[in-house]
Amino acid sequence: MEPATVWHALMRAPWRFLLSRWPWLALVYLLVSAVLGFALLPVTIVTLLLLPLWGILVGALERRRTRILGFPRQGSGHVPLSRDQRHIWLAVRVNEAATWRETAALVLDLVLGWLALTVLFVQGLCLVVFVFVGVSGSRGPTRINLFADAWIIVGPDTWWPAIPIALLAVCLFAYVNAVLAAGQASLLRILCGPRQREISRNVERLVQSRAALVEAFEAERRRIERDLHDGVQQELVTLAARLGMVSLELDDLAARGADTRLARGSLDAAQGQAEHAMATLRDTVRGIYPAVLTDHGLRAALGELANRTPIPLSFNVADFDRLPASVETAAYYFVTEGISNAAKHTAATTLTVHAAVNEDALTVTVTDNGHGGADECAGTGLRGLRERADTLGGQFTLVSPDGGPTTLQMTLPIITKRIDQDATAVR
Repeated sequence: MEPATVWHALMRAPWRFLLSRWPWLALVYLLVSAVLGFALLPVTIVTLLLLPLWGILVGALERRRTRILGFPRQGSGHVPLSRDQRHIWLAVRVNEAATWRETAALVLDLVLGWLALTVLFVQGLCLVVFVFVGVSGSRGPTRINLFADAWIIVGPDTWWPAIPIALLAVCLFAYVNAVLAAGQASLLRILCGPRQREISRNVERLVQSRAALVEAFEAERRRIERDLHDGVQQELVTLAARLGMVSLELDDLAARGADTRLARGSLDAAQGQAEHAMATLRDTVRGIYPAVLTDHGLRAALGELANRTPIPLSFNVADFDRLPASVETAAYYFVTEGISNAAKHTAATTLTVHAAVNEDALTVTVTDNGHGGADECAGTGLRGLRERADTLGGQFTLVSPDGGPTTLQMTLPIITKRIDQDATAVR
């Protein structure tokens, strides 16, 4: 069985290790380390302030390079950023612990790269000496100075011991290279790999940021609803009152014998347009964020929704306390989306809505008796429901066989501490 990594290969019998591919892979790894150490030294000296950026590049390289020695490819410890976050890329990376660990990996690469260069140079020099001794001895008696005052005399009959000594040295070099390469790779994997704590923190941060976006979005919806209700709607009410006063004045003029038929026609048209604008605005405000949802909760909002549904609606909503605003909002728009889909895309004649709280989770189900065949990938509405459920840590399921019925279900966890009537304070 092929060993998984170079560490496993080192534990095999010597002849099996020496005759395998691992000594050559370790040699390749050290050669790359030597090249990196030689190349990075002048670069880091010239661009000292850019060490974190070079560290990020080296970290990305090392997470892949250790695969030469059989180690699995590592994930990054950096927080993933989308394209629209490129402008804050540098600020995020500089504040990440992973960046500074990779900077340490860069320094380690420099040290171990030069160490690898030294080791390989010594090994190469030793092999050159063995070859030189063998060639010189085979040509005739030769006096060779090995180092300092160490001299040897080799001749045609005494040069051959250089061969087994060289083979023994090569075996020793193979083990040295493998240990050095495996040790460097292991250290770099520790520095460049992700930390479980960081992964958990990044996931938590992502969940919190998504929840914060949902909260901000809902707060913005409430603000728009409030501005329309307190601003434009009140202006229309004032306009209708003024038109009513003008109508009274026209009645007074008509009583005095004035001809007000043309003015009356224009006034009636203006009053009709004002009433239509007010009705449209009320529907718009109700669609943006219904005030009844904030003031009285989900049960009341669903009951009010039944009065405006184009399809006969049957409610089976259990009696439960006020829920977190994000949960109530998600459930309300889940029901409205289910009603909208049934009205637009099916010939459903009845709709049924179930809502209940079980084991600290709200489950809402919308069922229609239409022709079925709903596809989550066909539109953005159903995908939006799934994204909303995922953001709140819930689940969304769609069952819609051909021929119907279609059942949408959303289960949302409820925060342990429920809200009460103080929810009106956000309005």
